[in-house]
Order: sequence, then structure tokens, then C-alpha cells
Amino acid sequence: MSQPQKSARPETVIQGQRLGTLQKMIVGSGQSVETAVAFVAATFLLYYLTNVCGIAPATAGAILFISLCVDAVADPLIGSWSDRLRSRWGRRLPFMAAALPIVCLAGFALFAMPTGWGSSFTIACALSVNIVLRVGTSLFALPYAAMTAELTTDYGERSTIAAYRALFSFVAAVACAVPAFNYIFDTPAKMSSAGAYFWLGLLLAAVVLVTGATCMLGVRKMPQSAGAALASTKAPRGSIVTDVRELFRNHSFVVLFLSCLFCLVIAGSLQALNLYAYQYYWRLTTAQTQQAVLTLQAGFLFGIPLALLLLRAVEKRTAMAMGFVTLAVVQGLFPLLAKLQWFAAVPPIGVVCAMTLVFGFCSSLLFITMQSMVADAIDEHEYRFGTRCEGLYYSSLIFATKAANGLGSLLAGVMLSAAGLKGVQAEGGAAQLSADGIELLGMLWGPAHGLLFLLILPVLLLYRIDRREHARIIAALARTAG
Repeated sequence: MSQPQKSARPETVIQGQRLGTLQKMIVGSGQSVETAVAFVAATFLLYYLTNVCGIAPATAGAILFISLCVDAVADPLIGSWSDRLRSRWGRRLPFMAAALPIVCLAGFALFAMPTGWGSSFTIACALSVNIVLRVGTSLFALPYAAMTAELTTDYGERSTIAAYRALFSFVAAVACAVPAFNYIFDTPAKMSSAGAYFWLGLLLAAVVLVTGATCMLGVRKMPQSAGAALASTKAPRGSIVTDVRELFRNHSFVVLFLSCLFCLVIAGSLQALNLYAYQYYWRLTTAQTQQAVLTLQAGFLFGIPLALLLLRAVEKRTAMAMGFVTLAVVQGLFPLLAKLQWFAAVPPIGVVCAMTLVFGFCSSLLFITMQSMVADAIDEHEYRFGTRCEGLYYSSLIFATKAANGLGSLLAGVMLSAAGLKGVQAEGGAAQLSADGIELLGMLWGPAHGLLFLLILPVLLLYRIDRREHARIIAALARTAG
């Protein structure tokens, strides 16, 4: 398809729709479903599989990796299907309604697996239930995320909508973290107790049910936006193979996809190692571990308005680059500085909380910016190819998230094996790690991950859509629509 001619005045665009505050909160509440599953799985699942189920670290990492790979294959199919669906409830809500009970049941079942039935049964059970949980989460999250690009075409408003999604990401994480650390795991022994994880699964199911149902019921009552109506008329008509081929012909998408993939591999590995690093390297108590987790969420919350202020001053690509550099410096240097003599007066919990506070801010900045940039890339796709593939675009982004989390968990399992972690022998026991292994774990968790964040920058700097270029694209689309 030939591209429309450039406008002589690219700044002249039709402003996109703006949502009210209540509408943004309702839309944002849906983010809690994916975040609750991701937070509980990333924080507790690897530890649960190794320290409660007695699965070897490398095998546990492989379980998470295989589960997410299966889910990743399903993601583009789900996204493309939701782009093409026609129903009385629209394109997205039927998927979300079908997915919600699946996520609730699988989330509970994963942490209520019977023990003592043999390692082969335990491994098979963990793998199968985790696959169901991951695919069910995608059935909800992919159509939900696709609504972001349908709600408005405004360059700045998309960042605001993403900020509300980030806000409810914080709400979900806190709703899981506070009861988990205050009540479910209120003693160190319960961290390795099967009974405690039963209640963790119940907590996860409750958070998912309440927030997911709130979003669906609220969105169902909203009138269809002009953006959604336009998207429906320009939905893809060809095969998914054609859609995917066009997807990877879009330079902006490829850059975003690779940046997201690399970032989340690193973050997934880091998050899977957090409990081990807190317990063995920093020697934090259960209460201090909770403090670190809540500080991370506080940084994420306070980072939302700061991210919006930053995005008013700089382009989205620049804001992302600043986030990666900050993560690299903090994650790489703080564990090394803590070893210096003049730094010895600072308690370990102080160092960890400083790191998690910054990490939380950068996480909200990267989340808001990435979600907004994907919506802009969807407009560029329509400009180049004449169709809108919101579901496929966001499925590809979540594909990167799932694949990266799987790779991150696999990497974390390999690192734990390299550090010499030995499995538990009985319920309530603790996995063993030598002094040299603890030191190696700290360096892998800190400086190694910090260096990896810097490797994303050469890819990110290839991204080309800025405010002016997006205005030109929207103006061109407005002319062709008229």
C-alpha cells in the first residue's frame, strides 16, 4: 500500500478522545489481573517450587520457562483473534469474561499442589497448572491491553491512561504483598511451609476476581469511543501470517519488541533472585523483606506522577533510556559500595530499600512509556499498511513479557545452581548455600544485572517516533479518513 503524502503542517491534527477520571480508573483496574499473577509468580513461585516442593533449582526454572514458552506461542493467536471478533459485547470483553474464572482457579491450584507424591508427579503438576494459569492470564490481558490504543489517538493522553494502569498495577502488588508478608508468611518457617502457600493461592484468586470483574462491568457500560469504532472498521481481514509479517516490517515495532524483551529478561531474572539475595546475601529478616517489597511498590507509586512530568519535558524514547541508565547504575554499584569500609555503618536494609525505591520509580516510568509507545506504533502501522492490529501488537508485547519472564526464571535457576544452592530435605527447612556461593549470588544479582541493563540502549536508540512524527502520522490518517 502506498503511503499518503506528508502534510505541509504536521502539527495540525485532530485531537484524540479524552476520558474522565472515573473512566480511566475503571479501565486501569483491569491491569491488576496480570500484575497480581505476575507479582505472585515472580516473587514466590520459584522459591515455592524449590523450598517447598523440593524441585531442583534448574528444573524449577525450566518449568517456568516451558510454561511461558507455551503461553508465548498462544499470545499472537489470542491477539489476532480478538482483533477479528465481532459480538454484541464488542471485540475484547468476551475473552476477558471467559478468562477470569480460569485465572482464579489455576492461581489457587498452583499453590495448593499435594506434596509427597513423587518428584515426577510434582513436576508434571506444576508444569500443567502453570501453563493453564499463563494462557488464562493472556486471554484476559491481551484483549484488555488492546483497548489502550482504541480509547484515544492523543499522544499525551495515552501516557495518562497508561499511568492509571500503572496505578492499579501498584494496587494489585500491594494487595498481594501486604497480606502475604504480614499474615501468610509472618514467620521465617512459613516461607517453606506448604500450608502457607495454600492461603497465598486463595489471596491471588480473590484479587484477580475482584479487580477483573470491576473492569469488565465498568467497561461494558461505557459507550463505544470513536477510536474503538474506527478500529473496528479497520480490523485486519487477511491471515495471521500476513499480519505478523507486516508487524515485523514495522521498524518501530521491532525496536520496541527487542527493547522490551531484553529488559524483561533481566528484570525477570532479578526478581526471581530477590528472595534468595535478601535472605542469603543481605541476611534480611522476614519483616525486612516485606519492607523491601513495599518500598519497591512505594517507588512504583510515586514514580507515576514523576514519570508523567518527565514525559512532558522529554520524548518517550529519551525517558526510557534514562530509566535504563538509572537501573544500571543503582543495581551495579550499590552492592559493591556496601562492601566499602565507610559504607559499613549503613544497615543492609537501608541499602536494599534505597535500591528498591529507585527500581520502583524506573519500573513505573518504563511501564507507562512502553505502553504509550506501542499505541503510537499501532498508528504508524495503520499509516503504512491500512489496518489496525491492536490485539496483535499488544499480544506481541506480552509475548515478549512472558518469554522474557521464562528466560529470566531459567537464567535465575541456572545462577542458583552455579552458586551451589541445595534443595530442602524436609518441610520447613531452608535451602543451603555456602559462603562462596552467597558471595557469587550477590555479584550475579547486583553488578551482573546492572551491566545487562546498559546493553539495551543501542537497540532503543533506533526508535524514531517522536511527538512531531506522531502528529504527522495522525494528520495523514485524518486526511485519508476524510
